[in-house]
Amino acid sequence: MDRKSAILFLIKNSHFGKFAFPIVVFPRFFQLGPLMKKIFSVLIIVLTFFLLGAGYYFSSSIISFPISKLQEDKTKLKIHSFADFDLPEPESVRFQNGSLRLRGWYFKNPKKKKCGVVLLHGHGRTRYGVLKYTPLFWKRGCSLFAYDARHHGESAGEYGTYGFYEKQDLERAIEFFSEISTVPEEDIGIFGASFGAATALQYAEGRSDFAFVIADSPFMDMRSIVEKRAVDFYSPLILFLSPIALSIAELRADFLVNEVSPKKAAKQISVPVLIIHSKDDEVTPVTHSEEIFQNLKSNRKELFITDWGALHCKSIDTRFNEYEAIVNSFLKDKTTFPK
Repeated sequence: MDRKSAILFLIKNSHFGKFAFPIVVFPRFFQLGPLMKKIFSVLIIVLTFFLLGAGYYFSSSIISFPISKLQEDKTKLKIHSFADFDLPEPESVRFQNGSLRLRGWYFKNPKKKKCGVVLLHGHGRTRYGVLKYTPLFWKRGCSLFAYDARHHGESAGEYGTYGFYEKQDLERAIEFFSEISTVPEEDIGIFGASFGAATALQYAEGRSDFAFVIADSPFMDMRSIVEKRAVDFYSPLILFLSPIALSIAELRADFLVNEVSPKKAAKQISVPVLIIHSKDDEVTPVTHSEEIFQNLKSNRKELFITDWGALHCKSIDTRFNEYEAIVNSFLKDKTTFPK
């Protein structure tokens, strides 16, 4: 292969992740004088350090993002007390997944029906964020369990991994909830919003030992949502840093970005699944839920796209009664959950 062919081959075939990472090759580089070679080498070194530094910075915004404290989230959501949702004061609990400490609330229903629901909050929020969904299940007589995901609220954890490790935390949460409530695991359902919805779907992959998943506004995979949010906050130009930032994030948090995929997990989900998504969602495009739904193995599945003008995870706030009717219909037709 001659020099020209080799250069063209490198430019054509060099890549990093899904985006091209061009190699700039000057055919006459080796014919440059010593001074120009030094200048060129310094520029390459500076560019490399810039890209790595910028990649590290953006990796922090991906996995080590700022989190809300419990009281901050309560104030932001304008929640006065649990009575706002016709709930009693919960039991504050803590549980472990290995060495990781997680904290949450257990709401024991006085009706004592053998049913339960674990509720999972969204990215950057706390368990206060899922209280608005509790009336859907509390009036049925089911006990409830809500907890802060790792690297959120009062729970420990240096990094958030968008479901990669969170699905393992959810497994432990369901075990713990079953132990303290005496509700069998097969009678426990999962409700997740956004980040929590994606975690619930990833947990459900290949399992049949729990009741159902209701997923409000999930993302289809980590890479897609990270790149979409990067463009929202900055500009399309930021995308050239995405492969570098995601690779650094993988190294720092010891996980695999491409394995964080509710869309992929859906192919092995057999439990009943309801997906709800607003067509006006400004954070996660409704196409994410549509693609997940298309992949779902389960024949007990429903997709409801609301056209109520609701923003991300706001369908329930916009039309509660209609939202409740969607959930009730799903639970009646697709599950054996108590009425």
